[in-house]
Amino acid sequence: MKVCGVIAEFNPFHQGHAYLLEQAREKTGADVIVVVMSGNWVQRGEPAIEQKWSRAEVALQNGADVVIEMPTAVSCQATDLFARGAVEILQKVGCHFLAFGCESGDAAFFEVAVSQRNTIEKEISRFVEENRSLTFASQLTQLAVKEFGEASALAEALQSPNQQLGLAYAVENAKSEHPMQIVPITRVGSGHLDDALDKTAFASGTALRKALKGNRVEKVLREQLSYVQFDEEEYKNDWSSYWAILKSIVLRSTDEELRAIYQMEEGIENRLKEAVRTTLTIEECLQHLKNKRWSWARLQRLLVYVLLGITKMEMEDYWNAPIHQGKVLGFTLKGQKWLKNMREVESFNLITNYAAYKDERQESWDLLYDFWNPSKQISATVFKPIQVNKEIGF
Repeated sequence: MKVCGVIAEFNPFHQGHAYLLEQAREKTGADVIVVVMSGNWVQRGEPAIEQKWSRAEVALQNGADVVIEMPTAVSCQATDLFARGAVEILQKVGCHFLAFGCESGDAAFFEVAVSQRNTIEKEISRFVEENRSLTFASQLTQLAVKEFGEASALAEALQSPNQQLGLAYAVENAKSEHPMQIVPITRVGSGHLDDALDKTAFASGTALRKALKGNRVEKVLREQLSYVQFDEEEYKNDWSSYWAILKSIVLRSTDEELRAIYQMEEGIENRLKEAVRTTLTIEECLQHLKNKRWSWARLQRLLVYVLLGITKMEMEDYWNAPIHQGKVLGFTLKGQKWLKNMREVESFNLITNYAAYKDERQESWDLLYDFWNPSKQISATVFKPIQVNKEIGF
């Protein structure tokens, strides 16, 4: 049984994602598509626009066969750790292929970019230390241009978020004793960060999230997201829902408590307290904190760690041990057959019996997500995986 892995957030699931899953199956001839999907807290440091079960179900109706939850300790991370955790899960469940969307490039292109990055690996730490006023992505891009030129594969692979993620996946995959075959799939339609919702066939997630929180009567939006119930309070969640509780947490915390939070560095806890006291919205707070060193996404991830109370010690303990289990959010009939075969794999436990599994920390993070999510749908205490027996499609 050939298995293709996909790493995703589906925030929200849109036509570009359906195209990715379709192309992944077509290009690999895979019998089963296994998706590792971010749960309720996503990579850019935000609450997902809708809870994980809704997004998993739509994915299963449109090309995925199994959806495994990416734990918050992995999903709400900078690119390298996000890739490391997700790739590790796909490798441990025995995927033969790793498909991902990108702006350009084929497998050979990413292999060259990985080779170039490995060549300068020892230089990266020194270069970063000497250029601390910039974000890590900017620092790495400057080093790539310095060593290999602007037209190099590595420099090109660092030019957009999807390219950077694709490179990170390829880097982590190459470290394995038995790497998956990477299958880059060129994106079509809008760019990853394009926020204009026009008549293009595949609007970006950024544009769709913006429209969902704004004018929901747009015809284009309804065509792009035919599964959304636009008369309900679904697919509206964002940071503004959590601003009041975040302020309360920051203002009641001591400096020592804030310094213990994961990624709280460079004395930013003092700036954070000032920002929370003097700003009225989450956007104003982030703008107050943002500089060349601290990007918007990095700051949002930090605020998620504060909100959820994730400490440096807690995250260190997590990453010091191999990932040994994953919670199955749902499956199709094909996926169910594959899961039965996976019971014989001893190195990784795919959890479908929730009664025998208890993760109080993750449940507490999901409870907080549920309480402030406008839809008020429950995600923290679900008793069994979603089972989809019919392919619906867009």
